[in-house]
Amino acid sequence: MNYKNETRLNGEIYGWMLRCAELELKIHIKDVNDLNVFPVPDGDTGDNMWKTINGGVRALQTCKTEGLPDAVVTSSKGMLMEARGNSGVILSQFFKGITDVLSGYDTAGAEQLIEAIKNGVRHSYASVLNPTEGTILTVARESAEHAEKNVKKDATLSELFTQLMIGMKNSLKRTPELLPVLKQAGVIDSGGAGLYYIAAGFARALNDEVERTNEVYGTQAKTVDSPDDHNIHSDSVNIDLFTADDVMDYGYCTELLIRLQNSKTDVASFDDEAIKKYLSGEGDSIVYFRSDSLVKLHVHTFHPEKILDYMHSFGEFLKVKIENMTLEHTDKNSSEELIELASVNQNSAPEADFSSASNSNTERKYFGIVAVCTGEGFSEIFKTMGCDALVAGGQSLNPSAQDFIDSFKTVNANHIIVFPNNKNIIMAARQAAELYTNAVVHVIETSDPGLGYVGLSAVYPDETDIDVIISAINEAVSLSCSGAVSTAVKSGSFDGIEVTEGDYIGFVGKKIISSRRDVIDAAMLLSDHLLGSSGTSSVLTCFCGRDSDPADNASLEKIISEKYPDTEVFFAAGGQDVYSYIFVVD
Repeated sequence: MNYKNETRLNGEIYGWMLRCAELELKIHIKDVNDLNVFPVPDGDTGDNMWKTINGGVRALQTCKTEGLPDAVVTSSKGMLMEARGNSGVILSQFFKGITDVLSGYDTAGAEQLIEAIKNGVRHSYASVLNPTEGTILTVARESAEHAEKNVKKDATLSELFTQLMIGMKNSLKRTPELLPVLKQAGVIDSGGAGLYYIAAGFARALNDEVERTNEVYGTQAKTVDSPDDHNIHSDSVNIDLFTADDVMDYGYCTELLIRLQNSKTDVASFDDEAIKKYLSGEGDSIVYFRSDSLVKLHVHTFHPEKILDYMHSFGEFLKVKIENMTLEHTDKNSSEELIELASVNQNSAPEADFSSASNSNTERKYFGIVAVCTGEGFSEIFKTMGCDALVAGGQSLNPSAQDFIDSFKTVNANHIIVFPNNKNIIMAARQAAELYTNAVVHVIETSDPGLGYVGLSAVYPDETDIDVIISAINEAVSLSCSGAVSTAVKSGSFDGIEVTEGDYIGFVGKKIISSRRDVIDAAMLLSDHLLGSSGTSSVLTCFCGRDSDPADNASLEKIISEKYPDTEVFFAAGGQDVYSYIFVVD
């Protein structure tokens, strides 16, 4: 069986194409990551794009879809929620633009598909504040233009997507000519490469036999290590932790995914508040939301059978998960309970209710704060400075839009201020802010935790004018400068500085300031640059990384203090990975 001669795209074919695209990209994750230009370990473009498109595939697997409009909308919501990193967010917006067009057709031919792809390009460009050519944006735009010129209106799907792939390949080859940093590093654009592999997956889905394609991907994809692969055996239970003599102290963590049925209830006028009220009477730690006829709920209860019986009167279960929480509390080595909503939240519509009943009885604040950080030191510092919720993330650990939304739910406030603290996380935070409807979300464009620290320092807890608060934060951040020291993961010439793999490099943004074999030498050159460019700045704060040597820290603090006697120098344990030191001068 194959789809080579098909001229109309339907829901079944679209789902198959998306699955093949996801698997093709999965096979090439490392290839895309290795195109990283900067010598700091931030080569995660392949991971980010794969996790994003995988969100769309899992959304389709979770919910039964009927027809092309349902398939494109469901998968697009999944990608929007799971989008992470700049490349992932751009990819999710590309598919959002495609969806906005295709959702209006029961089936789509070449003419409608080209219209949809062009709209995807427009969405991609609009998602970036300052679009740069020579990136994934260019590859998307030029491939759409190529397909439009070389495909007839009555072309088969195979002909269309083969031309799209050819256009992407040609455009990708030209990216170094458009972006000097790529030419200097001798690589093509990583985001554009990821998009090419997605198009290659589309073409394979349409050109090859389905059975043969399943065989190829079934062999190749299993050789690739992905985040989901680590959880294959995560459902195993240590039955010895709950014996015949134990007492149920903590109840059951109960999660349900339900499709409401018109034969059992009126879906159009379904009373969500009545459900929340019932759940509140049967348990706590409640998370509930509905998107159209899909309901997702989480509750801690001693009587899960009551919850199941009650909810079964409204529809049919798509997924049921019940876990004995006493096992978790008994196991000394277990980590804190995680409410895994990702498999379903991806299907929730932007207009869905993301509020949580678990904080409904607490007084709603005027504003709350969410910050991204990694490292015990930063976590403790940020909590002490008033953060209501922390999102795990940082270099090469990009949280998704869904991760942000989950954190927003825990903050009972009219306004939520977000500190992404990494350039590659800002776009995901913005996307989450647009999707969340239970508060006004303000994203501060902090590019590292040091600037997040400065921004938090400018927050006045008693201020009741959000514009004044945001203005004060932005002013403080704009008047500060920051930099970091890390270990180079590749050799090359960057901004006229020769870098050898394994060197300690000091950098500000994407500009290399120093490259030395000794970490203190590299750090001193960076601090000289920051203090020299800051004018009359009088405070330098250094956050030491998890693997930094205490003796080096003490020596570096002494050297800087003696060289700059008029500068107040503070060293603190940040505990962050990747960066030996993060400096901030204000």
